[in-house]
Amino acid sequence: MPFVPGSTRRGSAGSPGGISPAAEPRPVSRARLAFGVCMVLVFALFLIPGAQTAFDPAGDAAYADNDLKSLKDRAEKSKDELEKATKAYTKREKALENAQDDLVKTLHKLQQTELKLSDMREPLAKLAVTMYKQPDVGAASLVTSGSITSDLQAESHVLKLSENQEALLEEANGLKRQQQGYTTKAQDLQSSTQLEKVELKDDLDKLKKQSKTSTDKLLKELKDRGLSVEAYEAGVECDPDKGAAAADYPNGLLPQDALCKLHEGDHKLRADAAIDFLKMNEAYNEEFGTDICLTSSYRDLANQQRVYSEQPPGNAAVPGTSNHGLGQAVDLCGGVQNEGTPQFNWLEANSTEFGWFHPQWAYSSPYEPWHWEYKTE
Repeated sequence: MPFVPGSTRRGSAGSPGGISPAAEPRPVSRARLAFGVCMVLVFALFLIPGAQTAFDPAGDAAYADNDLKSLKDRAEKSKDELEKATKAYTKREKALENAQDDLVKTLHKLQQTELKLSDMREPLAKLAVTMYKQPDVGAASLVTSGSITSDLQAESHVLKLSENQEALLEEANGLKRQQQGYTTKAQDLQSSTQLEKVELKDDLDKLKKQSKTSTDKLLKELKDRGLSVEAYEAGVECDPDKGAAAADYPNGLLPQDALCKLHEGDHKLRADAAIDFLKMNEAYNEEFGTDICLTSSYRDLANQQRVYSEQPPGNAAVPGTSNHGLGQAVDLCGGVQNEGTPQFNWLEANSTEFGWFHPQWAYSSPYEPWHWEYKTE
C-alpha cells in the first residue's frame, strides 16, 4: 500500500549544536491547479484508502490518526463542494453552447426567409401594377365584351391571376410570419446568451476563488502541523511493490515504473527504498523542522559515466557498479555532509529504523559522510 507519513510536530524544534537549519518548508507549487478539474494535489493525499494510517516515531499514533482524520474530512468536504460547483458550471456551460448553436441556426433560417421575401418583391410588384391598371377585369368585362371568345379568354385570365395572386400573397404572408418568429426568437436567444455569459463568468470567478481558498486553507494546515507537502505527495503516489520491477534490470537501466519520486526536485529511488526514505524524512522533519537535503539519488548509467569521468580514479564507482544505479543510495546535504553535525548524528542513530545506513567504507575509504545506502536482501 502507498506510504503516508503522519507524525505531527507540536512546534518547530530548535537545532542542536548551534546549527540553524531553514525554519520554513520550501514553497509549495500550485502549477497543477486547473479549472477543468479543480482538484488540488493535497486532496489526493488524503483520499487514498489507508492514507490516515500514520507513522509516529513519538509514540502517540492515535493522536496523529485523529488529527489527520479531521484534516482528511475537511479535505473531502472541500473536494465535494468543489466537484458540485464544477458540475453545475459545466452543465450551464453546455446549455449556453446549445443556446448559441440554436441562435446560429435561427439566424440562418431568418436570413434564408429574408432572401425568399426579397425574391418575391418583383412578382408582388407586378401583381400590384396589374390590379391597378385593370381594376374592373372580371365579371364586368363579360357584359361589355362583343365577343364570346374574348369574354371566355378574359374570364380565364382573371381566374388565373386570382389564383396566382392568392398563392403569392399566401406564401408572402407565411414568409413574413416566419421572419417575425425567427426575429423574435433570435432576439430572445441573444439576450439570454449574453446574460448567461455574464453569469457564467461570475460563476467561473467564484469557482476559481473557492478552489484557491480551500487549497490555501488545507496547505496552511499542513504547514502549521510541520508536515511536508512535497513528501506527502511523493508518498501517496508511490507503491513499494513497484520496486520488484527492478529485479531483472541491470544497474543504471532501471525502468521508470520501478522508481518513485522523492520530496525534492527530480530525485528518485527504487520504490521500496523511496517509501522508507520518505518515512525517515518525516521523522527528520519532526526533529529539525526541515526536509532532508538531497544532492543525488538514482543515477542512470549515463550519469554514472559522467560522474566517473569527472572524479579522480577511485573516488567514483565504475559505471554499472554504483548503488546509485540500483536506486538504493543517496548523497545528502543540509548538514548531513559533515560528520559530527547534529543532522549527521541523528541519521547515524536513527536511519537503520528505516532500512537506511551509512556504509562502513564511507567513513574513510573514500571519506563520504554524505553517502547513505538502503538495505539489500
